[in-house]
Amino acid sequence: MTAEQRPSRPSDAYKEIIDQLVTETSHGVNERLVVREGGFSETSDSRIFNPFLNALSNEQRQMLAQMLHAERISAIHDVLADLTWWVDAGGVGFTFRGEPMSVGIEGGLHLDYIGRLNGWKWPKDDSPRGS
Repeated sequence: MTAEQRPSRPSDAYKEIIDQLVTETSHGVNERLVVREGGFSETSDSRIFNPFLNALSNEQRQMLAQMLHAERISAIHDVLADLTWWVDAGGVGFTFRGEPMSVGIEGGLHLDYIGRLNGWKWPKDDSPRGS
């Protein structure tokens, strides 16, 4: 990211964080390995799963990869929901360059994450709902 692309406002930084989670962390290496390679490298701790993976058909590996993907999305959602609770009830806050950062435009970090995963567009008004 160049200096011109860096966010300048707290609301822009928040949107960038959520969008980065959507684009960079929503797909895991394991789901790709299960489908493309049919298993894990022999130097990986996950190699113990290879006999199971080798017994699966291509269609079953595709389904397993979808399950791994769904679990990854769920885990990210759950972490963001916990952080939202800490912001809403626990007195935790985020700042950007020393300025308070509003989070949860749609009601929580987790809701913004899932919304953006599903193609939701950021509203023109940056204030969180209910503000």
